[in-house]
Amino acid sequence: MSPVDVYHCQRCGAPLKVPPGTGTIVCRYCGTSNELRRPGPGPSGVAPRSAAAPNRTLAAVLIGVAIAVAMAASAVMFVPRGVRVPGALRGPLELEWSNERKFVVKSDEALYGDVAVFEGSYQITFHGFPEGTKWKVAEKSGRIESDIYDIIKLENVEGQFGKIPVAKYRDHLLGPKAKLEIELPSGQAASLDLRQVDAAMSVLSVLERVKNGPVLFDGEAKKDSGQSNVLLLETASMKVFGQAVLLQDVDLVAITRRLPEIKGRKTCTGYKDRENKPLPDLTIRFKETETTVLDRRTGAVVQKKIFPPDEDCPMFRLSIGGNGEREQDSYAPTRDIEAWLSSLVQR
Repeated sequence: MSPVDVYHCQRCGAPLKVPPGTGTIVCRYCGTSNELRRPGPGPSGVAPRSAAAPNRTLAAVLIGVAIAVAMAASAVMFVPRGVRVPGALRGPLELEWSNERKFVVKSDEALYGDVAVFEGSYQITFHGFPEGTKWKVAEKSGRIESDIYDIIKLENVEGQFGKIPVAKYRDHLLGPKAKLEIELPSGQAASLDLRQVDAAMSVLSVLERVKNGPVLFDGEAKKDSGQSNVLLLETASMKVFGQAVLLQDVDLVAITRRLPEIKGRKTCTGYKDRENKPLPDLTIRFKETETTVLDRRTGAVVQKKIFPPDEDCPMFRLSIGGNGEREQDSYAPTRDIEAWLSSLVQR
């Protein structure tokens, strides 16, 4: 039997079903186009197998298949106690929440799932459930296609983002108020009330799309926004200048990026670890920061400014096992950027 190549999406990690001879495949979960790298040909100088003896080759294949079937039958007959057969459990199928986002099978916690809002969609990721397991949520249903993990997108909640309070976007919960029903191939069935979750990281990624065009919520039209407020998007958070109660009230979005050119270097010394032992010197690479302000409802660039690097040495330096990075980029001049954004807001 020929070896089976297992491929996963380069972006979200989801398993990919790859037809023979395929070089590129689009992930059905996140839409990423994946270029597949298959094993290359064997070493040069190795001649391919001769086709001169087809009968001998066919006989060898048939014998191999017969042995494999016999071994599989023996394995089914003599499964040791304590080993879970795919599709069956040691106990009843009962689901329970182990934390705010994760549910498990009580009799076998190797089978579990988690819920999240990713890029505007509420989704369930099943881990370890046997291939062919049936699932149903309200009017939607399907089968799990991989016993490693499978991602099910249930509901697009992106249109609801406009009603999320800016000040409490991390605490606002979204998702279907419905029951999850599953049935294993063995016939065992169970259900669980789904939980709503926050969409904080998804909100940030959706707002960042303003770099490519307008970001509109339900019922909004593409029109100039004015400058009543500006929202600064950071790596894992956001900060508003001016008055914006809901996300649909946001007028401008500011995005920063570190420019690649190194404008100079500085050596910072005197760092010590937790045991008060000296750490190696740290070199700071000076890089400028570009801040772009865009109109959320049109995607147009309103303002753009380049800020010089913060030349101060960091108060602390990271060190893992005493071997931290010897160089790092300078920090963005946060105070200067925020002062500029505040000055743009019409009072």
